[in-house]
Amino acid sequence: MPTFKFTPKDIYEADFSTKMRGYDKEEVDELLDDIIADYETYQTEVLRLQEENEFLKKKIAELEMQVSKPNQANLDDTQRFDPSQILQSRVSKPKTELRNPSNFDLLKRINRLEQAVFGPNGIANDND
Repeated sequence: MPTFKFTPKDIYEADFSTKMRGYDKEEVDELLDDIIADYETYQTEVLRLQEENEFLKKKIAELEMQVSKPNQANLDDTQRFDPSQILQSRVSKPKTELRNPSNFDLLKRINRLEQAVFGPNGIANDND
């Protein structure tokens, strides 16, 4: 966890000596009040993110355990958990994979297209 040089309380309690040509104390106080508010917001956000990070680390550990239990016999100790494996298993694979079609596949496609255009008898149906 990072260490901070000032806390909001340190900034609030800061006192400056006055000199003849010094800054207006009220303006300095107003600026410091704004800095304190920002600083408190920053610290709150840091704590929230640290808690979220811990939660996510625990969730990953749970998922690693769930994935490794069914595959425990197939995995050796050198293999590590890969989060993309979960995503790949959850994404539905397309029904047809992209590949180079064989001549037989092309002929089947042409036959289906001919049947759709010309009908089962092979005669075009133009009623126009």
